[in-house]
Amino acid sequence: MQKSAAVTGAIVVAFVGGLVAPGVFGGSGPDTADTEDSRWTLPAAATKAWFPPVGDYKTDGEPLDDEKFEALMTAFGEAMTADETLADFEREAEVHLMNFIRRLGPAEISEQQKDRITARLAALAEEHPEHGGMISRRAGLVDSYSRPWPGGGLPSLSGSLMIFGDVDEYDTGGEFFEDAQVDELIARLDAGLNIPETLADFEREAGTHLWRFSGRLQRGRLTPEQVERVAAYYEELKAEHPDAAEMLAHETFMVRNLIPGNVAPNIVGKDTEGVEFSLEEYRGNIVAVIFTGQWCGPCRGEYPYHRFVLENYGDRPIVLLGVNSDAELETARQAKIDENLPYRTWWDGHGQPDAEAAATEGPIATAWNVSGWPSIYILDDEGVIRFVGKRGGDFIAALDELYTEMRMRSVISAPSGMVIPASRPQPAKKAN
Repeated sequence: MQKSAAVTGAIVVAFVGGLVAPGVFGGSGPDTADTEDSRWTLPAAATKAWFPPVGDYKTDGEPLDDEKFEALMTAFGEAMTADETLADFEREAEVHLMNFIRRLGPAEISEQQKDRITARLAALAEEHPEHGGMISRRAGLVDSYSRPWPGGGLPSLSGSLMIFGDVDEYDTGGEFFEDAQVDELIARLDAGLNIPETLADFEREAGTHLWRFSGRLQRGRLTPEQVERVAAYYEELKAEHPDAAEMLAHETFMVRNLIPGNVAPNIVGKDTEGVEFSLEEYRGNIVAVIFTGQWCGPCRGEYPYHRFVLENYGDRPIVLLGVNSDAELETARQAKIDENLPYRTWWDGHGQPDAEAAATEGPIATAWNVSGWPSIYILDDEGVIRFVGKRGGDFIAALDELYTEMRMRSVISAPSGMVIPASRPQPAKKAN
């Protein structure tokens, strides 16, 4: 996901995520990589340029002229009646509808144009009554998409293409990926990066595919050889897309440093009271690094689980550390009071005075290549990343697992007759 559009991109992903059914590309998940039944292909709707170039619809919020509108409507009609579409309507039409509707995003759509779109979708639902629910859901997006998106931006297609399947399907339970699993993930990424819609706006569209690819890799562990395989692929992409070199460098850093099994990069910054501290100061504890912000609804949804840990695990060597991305420092400070979350937090919104609600390009989030919020890393007492993306009850279960492991190590290594304390205290750090 392009860093300059991280917040907008996150909204787009949340808004259109799931518009394409998870099975639209066939089998998904690492367990099915080698079976004939799991072979997957992109739908024809994604592999061909069915619609006018996306650049034609980037009007910076100005009205969409009739000529471009007619070209869009004509292309839509041809796409929805193509043999490839009719052969597997549900699968193909999902992508066509999203590609059609998202081209409305950058422009101001007149009431007459909107009425024509609504009427065409209603007629389509009558023509395909067995798919009427899906078409109606897409029609429900027309009103939102017919008003200019922030900055006249174009909503992404990549956010709705479930090329990699559900992220939890890649959880290896802390084990290494098989080579075949990594190769299939790369193949799926390569397919997504080479569809016409991606190539037409590479940095924006590719960013979401890369983000999801990295997120799948973070659910398991990579051998050194697998790391080099992924890094080599990124180098090939740099040669093909030199304008995206910086984005790809961030992805390379992630695969080399932010996959489970690696010691987490140190973080040095100021907390919400202006006191500098570092992640390494908490070595010896199980640490959860939580990229969060009051602006982020899913982040707030995790607060009850954080409070549970603070209220019930005070006698354990478990530390929560936040990285706050609110644009205003006072917002971050007040949230800690209002939400009863007194754990220490870096404020990462420095130097971004133009941000309205969120400052997602802070130095810490940028260094850790964070493109989606919340992002949660759980480290063991030696600073090694063990879990990424655990939320809700899974977050608490992961902390419990590492605490049990830590206790067992202490028992095994203790001299005969020595009494092992239930826990050891956390560093005497001020909770700001």
